[in-house]
Amino acid sequence: MLYLGAVALVGSVLQVLPTVLPRFGFLLAVSWVGGILMPCAVATSAILCIRNSKEVFSISSAEAVRLTVTFFSALVVPLQVWSVTTLLPAVRPPRDFPQFNASMAIGRLLQLLFPMTVVLFVLLVTEWLWLPLVAKASSGLRRGASSCDRISYMEERGALSVGWKLLVGFSVLAGVFVSGFQWFCGYPMGDDARYYFVVLRRMDAEGFQVAFSTERPLFFLALYAVERILFLDTSLFLRLAPMALSVLLVVSTYYFARFVGQSGKSAALAALFAAVSPHVTVGVDYFIVANLLGISLMMLFLYSFWRSVAQRSIRWAVLTVALSGVTLGLHYFTWLFMILVLVVFFLLGLVEKRSSDQYDRRLGVLLISGAVAVVVPAILVVSLVGGGLLESLRLAEHMVRMFLAEATPVNFFAFLMNRERVYDYFAREHYAIPLLFGLALIGFVRLRRLGTSRERLVRSWFIASCVGLLIVRINEFWRFLYVIPLEVLAAFGLVAVLGFTGLNGSEKEGAERYRMSRIGFQLSVFALFGIMLGLSTLPSSILLLCPVTIGLVELLCPSKDRLSETMFLLVAFLALEQILRALSALA
Repeated sequence: MLYLGAVALVGSVLQVLPTVLPRFGFLLAVSWVGGILMPCAVATSAILCIRNSKEVFSISSAEAVRLTVTFFSALVVPLQVWSVTTLLPAVRPPRDFPQFNASMAIGRLLQLLFPMTVVLFVLLVTEWLWLPLVAKASSGLRRGASSCDRISYMEERGALSVGWKLLVGFSVLAGVFVSGFQWFCGYPMGDDARYYFVVLRRMDAEGFQVAFSTERPLFFLALYAVERILFLDTSLFLRLAPMALSVLLVVSTYYFARFVGQSGKSAALAALFAAVSPHVTVGVDYFIVANLLGISLMMLFLYSFWRSVAQRSIRWAVLTVALSGVTLGLHYFTWLFMILVLVVFFLLGLVEKRSSDQYDRRLGVLLISGAVAVVVPAILVVSLVGGGLLESLRLAEHMVRMFLAEATPVNFFAFLMNRERVYDYFAREHYAIPLLFGLALIGFVRLRRLGTSRERLVRSWFIASCVGLLIVRINEFWRFLYVIPLEVLAAFGLVAVLGFTGLNGSEKEGAERYRMSRIGFQLSVFALFGIMLGLSTLPSSILLLCPVTIGLVELLCPSKDRLSETMFLLVAFLALEQILRALSALA
């Protein structure tokens, strides 16, 4: 503990040196080291105290975890509610003391965590390379951990409780709120919205044939049909489109994660992360709604592909080929990436020798060939129609040629050496998400240990995006960064963390109503204090009354099943943290 305290002190000093001595520019590089040392030392000290809680505090480790998370939530969750309130376009009374600037606070926190974010991202992108080596080196430990994973995995199966169903509903509402935040604040739509607006207005004036002069006629025909059916103005329709697609993404992620892990808890957490993911924030900020729709279609396509092979179903095989054609017509990059995922899935099965059935392999090859074959009639249609379709085909061909000609691992190192570009990605805006990167690291390990063909689909999706990130040129880096399945991996990682800390135990039956009433009361207290701080002239010191209130509840209303309550408090903290990050990126 003394050594860890010294490391934390040294890290803190290194972080403030550039501020104290601004003349010495080289100290900025040293501050990176401090940004890694200090939080790691603090986290390690807390973990050691919890693991040795019998000797230090005379309580069990599970109770130490529960009390730590409860006290932490009582201080931080009201502050998060306060921050969300300050970001909303609401009228606030004047204060005699300085206002709390949530955007500035979040920006400074992300800058502080910037070195750790970069390290976690590099580890995540290369995890599929170094993890097999680490697993082979620690095979004995891995066998013991795998058995624990199987036990935890079996405990998660079954019907969802009311709390997790409410979390899924909250995720849908959060997706609507985040995707409509800029509209609520009166911000203009993203740059690509102007192009969509012009095309839809032309289709209103000249007819649906205008869509064939664009590069994505099927997508514009679908948008135009929905707009006409709902009798909406073009501007209003374009405002509502990202919100509807965000809901579709949340629902698709929930069912896809449940299909992969056969776990309702993991699926609910994946839906929560999807509601505030970079898929939504980037899609809304730049109005790349076709990409946003493509992610949902890809999950449906992968599910259909797996059902085709697993059940040897002709009906699912036809649906798989049809989905391939639809995706090609809506967004060709998503289609190219889907085919790459299937190729990785097939090769991964050969390398790991998962399937000894030659029929399954032949069926997989046949399905991949059918999914690729839809490009033949598409090229014939493009040749006949011409116009924007022909330009789109040439653009796709140029993109593939450029990718293959310039694909090299040197591109990734060039990206990391470009400090300005790395800072833009990981110190602000949409991908400054160290928490999700860390949870995704753990989630990939956990998925790999499940050892099923379902999890191999997600790993293939993840590996395909990582291969693209490692070799693509800098200007196209965002395309593969956007398609990483961070939400699914982070959900499985969080479930693994909860299981490790003892907070993911099985919930006792018969006390659901009492448990939910206690959780609702605590969250209501947190929300009340946070809203009062955001919309009144009360001093911020009132925040200290929140842990006192929760402490009284702990003493006066004891409960035998408090671990599940603490787990929901931790999930509430993570949800608000991600909502804050998303809103600050869109503000």
